Amino acid sequence: MKGIIEASIYLILFALISLYSIDFIRINKEVSDAGEVSQYVENYIEAFCGDSKDAVLSETERNRRLEGLKSAVSKGGMTLEFLDRDRAGDYEYISYTLKYSLRAAMFGYSSEHSFSGFARYCVN
Repeated sequence: MKGIIEASIYLILFALISLYSIDFIRINKEVSDAGEVSQYVENYIEAFCGDSKDAVLSETERNRRLEGLKSAVSKGGMTLEFLDRDRAGDYEYISYTLKYSLRAAMFGYSSEHSFSGFARYCVN
């Protein structure tokens, strides 16, 4: 009887540790996803929001593409805000903030986080 009770307690402890570990893995995945999205934002802006050798984008077309990017990011549960634009030489730099939330089911933990970055695109 003592062996059965002891084994049951160990199994319950193992189950709790496993559930906590899964929660940590989920939080880590959400943080990794936010890092990937921020890299995607920078790559998209550099590739599609700049002028090319053949065509010069109008400011309205550039803003339309940036709004499309905001919309795509919001579908993933994140918020993208564009801040200042500065020009240096042939490039324009745009600062952005990516906001996302982290939630842990086992701990009742919930918090809002943000990632700030710069992206550049070519202007002729």
